[in-house]
Amino acid sequence: MAKTLAVAPIDLNEDGWMDLVVANDTVQNFVFTNRHDGTFQEIGAQSGVAFDAYGQTRGAMGIDAARFRNDRAVGIAIGNFANEMNALYVTQPARDQLLFADEAITEGLGPASRMYLKFGLFFFDYDLDGRLDLLTANGHIEEEIEKIQTDVHYRQPAQLFWNTGEGISFIAADTNQTGADLFQPLVGRGSAYADLDGDGDLDIVITQLNGPPLLLRNDQSLGHHWVRIRLEGIAANREAIGAWVNVVTDDGRRLSRHQMPTKSYLSQSESTLTFGLGKAKIASIEVRWPNGIVTPHTAPLDQTTVIRQLQR
Repeated sequence: MAKTLAVAPIDLNEDGWMDLVVANDTVQNFVFTNRHDGTFQEIGAQSGVAFDAYGQTRGAMGIDAARFRNDRAVGIAIGNFANEMNALYVTQPARDQLLFADEAITEGLGPASRMYLKFGLFFFDYDLDGRLDLLTANGHIEEEIEKIQTDVHYRQPAQLFWNTGEGISFIAADTNQTGADLFQPLVGRGSAYADLDGDGDLDIVITQLNGPPLLLRNDQSLGHHWVRIRLEGIAANREAIGAWVNVVTDDGRRLSRHQMPTKSYLSQSESTLTFGLGKAKIASIEVRWPNGIVTPHTAPLDQTTVIRQLQR
């Protein structure tokens, strides 16, 4: 019964075992919770992720999951078909970690995305202010869609939603913030990020149909601090897939990043974790390795640090 286009592996209930959130096209999304015995239980409907707020299915494409509020809540973002808004399923406070509600409208990811057909999608901190932003790569599947819907186009610009950190979390950025290259119309599909030029901020690659990939170099110059952390595991897997890294800043923020390069649509981003810090400095760093062991660490500002797991 699945028409799967993307999967987000993440430990949703913090029991140390990886769960799976599955984005399905025109049928209900799945949430597979890990039973700790090699099997999974599907709870998409019970968790609130299977359908939209009206109990309808959508054309789900790309997916990513992150703690975009810098707290314990997990947000699962899904890019949907044209005339369907992005989804943003968020764990509900003081409730079960496996109960979600779609907050795309109240968080600002919904209405602005409705007319686009969203494929590639990921969270990343594009301006290094310490808050995770969200990018979607867009493009229709029907070359002549404009003959049927004059306000929908085959080639579509990407969308970048800036995380304000307050009130309505996300606001759609425009050329005044990013320049024009990011928003050139194309038939976007996959998307990924990496610090390709080694300057600390994250650059973007977007693939398109019938055209070359786009390499979009991030030239932000806001003077924000950052730290990049590359994990090396020994007990579970070499790249420490599934680990969480928490950075506490001297202004009291707790930034969490998940070691999971699988995200977006038919894409994989770099495994090195990037923490934007804004004007703050680092108070502490801790790594929760895939085997559950938590270790404290330090790292210098504006550099990449390799953290190696020492305990099995």
